[in-house]
Amino acid sequence: MFQIGDVVKLNSGGPAMTITQLGLTHGRVECAWFDLEGTIHTAFIHAKALQKV
Repeated sequence: MFQIGDVVKLNSGGPAMTITQLGLTHGRVECAWFDLEGTIHTAFIHAKALQKV
């Protein structure tokens, strides 16, 4: 479905995020994004909650 490096966002909206890790448990992927101050954040999100940008 996704590959490392894909740019995605939540189905409900939000910032553009980059897929940084695949194959995690329970269908989750790791995503990374920068906030308005330039700080990087990461989160583990279920792939079904994401769509490619």
